[in-house]
Amino acid sequence: MKKHDVLTSIGLVAGTLMLIWGMAMGASLKIFWDPASVIITIGGSFCALLINYSITEVKNIFKVMGKTFKDTESTSFDTISQFINLSRKARREGLLSLEDDISELDNDYLKKGLQMVVDGIEPETIRDIMELEITEMEKRHANGSNMLKAWGGFAPAFGMIGTLIGLIQMLANLSDPSSIASGMAKALITTYYGAIMANLIFNPMSAKLNIKSENEASIREMMLEGILAIQSGVNPRIVEDKLVSYLSPSDRKKYSEQHIGEGVVEGV
Repeated sequence: MKKHDVLTSIGLVAGTLMLIWGMAMGASLKIFWDPASVIITIGGSFCALLINYSITEVKNIFKVMGKTFKDTESTSFDTISQFINLSRKARREGLLSLEDDISELDNDYLKKGLQMVVDGIEPETIRDIMELEITEMEKRHANGSNMLKAWGGFAPAFGMIGTLIGLIQMLANLSDPSSIASGMAKALITTYYGAIMANLIFNPMSAKLNIKSENEASIREMMLEGILAIQSGVNPRIVEDKLVSYLSPSDRKKYSEQHIGEGVVEGV
């Protein structure tokens, strides 16, 4: 289940407000608006994106951006607790007893892995299939992240193109004061727009997607280890100890404190 990633919204809103506040301190905000500059930076960089990617990929660009505002509700701690309960039931009642639990799971990756266990598929085959799932997920996420990063690279470049256009227009009509002002405005504002697009929106979103992808891959690797441990019928304590090893030292300590008295491995 997905929940809202508050930090992405806070960063965008706070960053935008700070820029507006800084712009308003020195002069009217109207001087920072130029339709021609918007067309050059946003329109031009998006057209470059169309050249670089297929129509199917570009159609998903806003869906990809939306993922930076969402987070998974499941955590490493939740995953460990879930596998402890599943392994206890499997040891007590057998692997077939997990059928009812599988139908209630929200995570498709976990559901698929446990279903293969119940179906009696060999551990090596399960590992190969589930690791391939992780690899393909990382490829999809990397493609979305790279698309945003590419847009973040095109935007400043088209900002510079707009700057050159503005300077050419200005130098071509030095005798006309109005064209000089118009050309200089376009020369500066296009670069400004491109810098904002790259450094406040697209590059940070790309980096955020990479972090989310790494976290999700780590959770899936933990799930795979738990799935194979349940299939092998090991003691629930061993399942727990294996999964706890995926936590960072600080998280292990926190997990140990939450389960004090249960004999959980201490973080190192």
